Amino acid sequence: MKKTFSSKKSAFSLIELSIVLIIIGLLIAGITGGASLIKSSELRSIMGEARGYAVSVNSFFTQYDQYPGDASTNVGSASIALALGDRDNKIEFVNDATSPIAEGVDAWFDLKDIGAIDLALTALTHTDGTPATGSLHVPLSLVPVTHIPGSKIKGAGWVFDYNTATLQNVVVLTGTTTAYDPATPSATTVTTMVNGLNYAGALAAAVRNGSTEIISAPDSLSIDSKIDDGKANTGNVQSINQASTTTDCSNASAYIVGNGAKKVCVLTFRVDVSS
Repeated sequence: MKKTFSSKKSAFSLIELSIVLIIIGLLIAGITGGASLIKSSELRSIMGEARGYAVSVNSFFTQYDQYPGDASTNVGSASIALALGDRDNKIEFVNDATSPIAEGVDAWFDLKDIGAIDLALTALTHTDGTPATGSLHVPLSLVPVTHIPGSKIKGAGWVFDYNTATLQNVVVLTGTTTAYDPATPSATTVTTMVNGLNYAGALAAAVRNGSTEIISAPDSLSIDSKIDDGKANTGNVQSINQASTTTDCSNASAYIVGNGAKKVCVLTFRVDVSS
């Protein structure tokens, strides 16, 4: 007797394929939504940190009638010894007195002394390794978390400064700074510094906070729009970088959002007692 064999080819049904596609879609949506939530959390944290530091500055001023860092007396053991400010109501990263002082750095230690912030920051040293007990000698870089408070954004931190263009005391969102000892400025050092706030006076362009870009233009616009006027060069939230190329953060009053996720911005947040 001749035997016959039949073969049956198996395949996915339309229902099974539809289920697989739905699952894939849900996974993609979950990943995208998760990334969006993380980004939103980062931006909210930045805004919260800036507000918190403004409150801390106000608390210090209420208590001492002086700004932290700019104070003419040490307020506790954490403050940098002998690093007394010139009490001109400006928290300058470096003041332009005869013996320049790191007001913008000492401000963090002043706030720590009164309990306004709770951070474990490493004291500054001279470039030769000795303690920074006299005139300013800042390391070639200030590292977030180590020397200055860190931020939610990876690699970001905060420095105090005074913006001479807008006449505002500000806290600056930056990456690792390229600050250096102004007692020995060099043309190379000055030209490699990015977006520092300029100063008038004897030290002029040699004294800047050496801030480095750490946040994108779209994220900067989002923050500025939520808590200020959404313009890069006005209000309490501003971009330091205000030029016109594709590698810049802003052009005139507008953030260059076309730069996408590129980290091209340094943001400043006003912390004056009147703000």
